[in-house]
Amino acid sequence: MIQRRLITLSSLVLITALALALLPVAIVGALAMSFIPRYRTTPQALTFMYGFLVHEWAGLTRFLWAVIRYPKSERIQRYREIQFWWAQGLFDMGKRLYRLDIEVTGSDALDGNCALVLCRHSSMGDTVLPLLFFGKARQEGLRYVLKQELRYLPCLDIGGHGLPNVFVDRSGSDSAKAIREVSDLIATADSDESVLIYPEGTRFTQKKHDALRLKHPNLAPQLDRWPGLLPPRLGGVLGMLEANPGKDLVFLAHAGFEGSADIHDLLGGGWLGQRVKLHFWRIPFDKLPKENVQEFLFAEWDKMQATVDSMLTDLAKPAS
Repeated sequence: MIQRRLITLSSLVLITALALALLPVAIVGALAMSFIPRYRTTPQALTFMYGFLVHEWAGLTRFLWAVIRYPKSERIQRYREIQFWWAQGLFDMGKRLYRLDIEVTGSDALDGNCALVLCRHSSMGDTVLPLLFFGKARQEGLRYVLKQELRYLPCLDIGGHGLPNVFVDRSGSDSAKAIREVSDLIATADSDESVLIYPEGTRFTQKKHDALRLKHPNLAPQLDRWPGLLPPRLGGVLGMLEANPGKDLVFLAHAGFEGSADIHDLLGGGWLGQRVKLHFWRIPFDKLPKENVQEFLFAEWDKMQATVDSMLTDLAKPAS
């Protein structure tokens, strides 16, 4: 861990120094590229990238202050406040720069017990949605199942390990360990903590969907069943449901963030003025099945697909 953080913090220092040195050239270049239709939102993307760097340094300063100022018994709460601040700041910056319009339905699902939250994953931008529109909205902790690669972002590394989260290895080299870790994450969650997992395990893209079909022909029925989603990775989700100490199940479907799947989307202008739709639904713990859990999960994934399809159809309609 120490070696990794030395590398990531050193990299952040180097990247920041280069970004500052290249700032005048970057501004001129971004403005020039904005006249090319396929790069018309380069200034917005550049502003967000520089804003992200500022946010990283501000976040690290806050974590350092929390360590110096507060005893260990208070740090989880302070880290959680920093987590909300970090996610909200980045989300608000993206929302302003790209003039996003956020619509939320199913808000009644926010009421009730803490939950295991299952969210669709389609972009870089949707990673903060459960935290802000569920965790922060309810003012409660939200434990995350995160991919190991995110440890190379300093704030996510320090904050993610300072809070009760799990960074999983998605390679499949030790699936039993990963399942055990995510199962323990929910089994040990307090009554005032919810837990989040992205069942697909990675961001949906059509390329990944097609690659799964070639690599795993046995998944063809599931891929046909969910053309706009990746099949849920059953090991982790079923393990969490089995270890669930009494939390409800909440699903989060969303559409509109497909235009932020990678940096090329942020440069091309397709996300400018985008409407983003979110929909929650809840299943109480006492309604969760004890048998045929996989069939139950697949039925809910059918609902996820239908909800996303309906949202995308609505988003495709011309603005009135």
